[in-house]
Amino acid sequence: MIATDPAFRAALDGLELIDHPVQLRQRSRDFYWYSPILKRELDGKAADLIAVPRSIDEVVRVAAACARFGVPLVVRGGATGNYGQMVPLQGGVLLDMARLDRTLWIERGRGRFEAGVRLEAADTLAQQSGWELRMFPSTRRQATVGGYVSGGAAGVGSIRYGQLRDSGSVLALKVVTCEETPRLVELRGPDIGKALHAYGTTGVVVEVELPLAPAYPWVEMVAAFEDFTAAAHFAQTLAESDGLFLKLDSLMAWPLPSYFRGLDDGVLPEGRHVIMIMVAVGGEAGVAALAAEHNGTITLQRAYREERGHTPLYEYTWNHTTLQALKIDKTVTYLQTIFPPDSNVEALIASHEMFGAEVMAHAEFQRRLGRTNCSSLQVVRYTSDERLWEIVRQMDTLGIRLSNPHSYILEDKGARVPSADMQLAFKREADPLGLLNPGKMSRWTAA
Repeated sequence: MIATDPAFRAALDGLELIDHPVQLRQRSRDFYWYSPILKRELDGKAADLIAVPRSIDEVVRVAAACARFGVPLVVRGGATGNYGQMVPLQGGVLLDMARLDRTLWIERGRGRFEAGVRLEAADTLAQQSGWELRMFPSTRRQATVGGYVSGGAAGVGSIRYGQLRDSGSVLALKVVTCEETPRLVELRGPDIGKALHAYGTTGVVVEVELPLAPAYPWVEMVAAFEDFTAAAHFAQTLAESDGLFLKLDSLMAWPLPSYFRGLDDGVLPEGRHVIMIMVAVGGEAGVAALAAEHNGTITLQRAYREERGHTPLYEYTWNHTTLQALKIDKTVTYLQTIFPPDSNVEALIASHEMFGAEVMAHAEFQRRLGRTNCSSLQVVRYTSDERLWEIVRQMDTLGIRLSNPHSYILEDKGARVPSADMQLAFKREADPLGLLNPGKMSRWTAA
């Protein structure tokens, strides 16, 4: 075992190393247990040794040692992923990036961060200069910059700024290769796709350069509807209202809101479908008028704030919706789906009518490929694997595509397929022995 190999340990002399069994188990997990399928497949998987680098030079030393000794290397950010992205399938070294957490600079609408900087810290620091992150996941408080670009795809802010994979959403990535003499490679422009959303299979991301947006004061609102069709059309119309500057537009069908705790009485009325909204100050009246046109009622309007002990509205949205439900009912799971362009609302309504409360509709409205669309993180009353895949097949008849959250395989996330060729080619250059997060890239395994 590498944790006790004197020669391997000597190659890492002076680095912070952890080999306590409890720490190995705890730090080798993410939120894969959202899926009963992944829970069966990944429970018990753990690294043999954790290395905690404090500099890029120390990352290089770990990568060099792993290449020399043929040891698998998996990178850990905030461990907020949902598909086992950072769970070591073959043991080896877990590279915990928590101490690589310097903000390098923020200037002229851009920021450069080491990979271990938490998104909360990056956003807060940017706001002090009049800027903010364009988008972030609902795990803003825990997730890291490097983890987000390596395992994420969109988030709060995507209603305005689209996807991480859109040109201009990420300006640069600096990666360390896994070779006996590792290289530092700066990726810009189309080359960013070589490491973006690659689960750390093609290189160790050590620095990230992001574009920033002007910081706005935001208002959180909830709109409630008796009729799901009206709610869905409101959410789409709201997303397409160019006069309203939005950061969040999230639809949850009843009974999903019944799982949410921490909001005042009356915010989530019994039996009502809700849309959770973040709009720039000055847009409140426009949102309220639009809701009224669709027979909706505003049940919450408050200033957005980040305080300990206070739950911001976005922590009920995106994949926090699934977490909120799992806090109450451990038997539910979820699907992650992409709706057909130009008919997303019709497909959303049809799927709600097809499945009802068995598949609780949850749609995140956003910009996708230059148009307003939605993706969904439906919360499913799980009964069996067979029924889960039957639901997927029925959704496919409506044009709703699966981005499979019950798989840790990179290529099973449908929206990332366009970058697969580029990532496979880059892995051959940057990780010739296939040591980076082995088992996650199916085409490398097949080759």
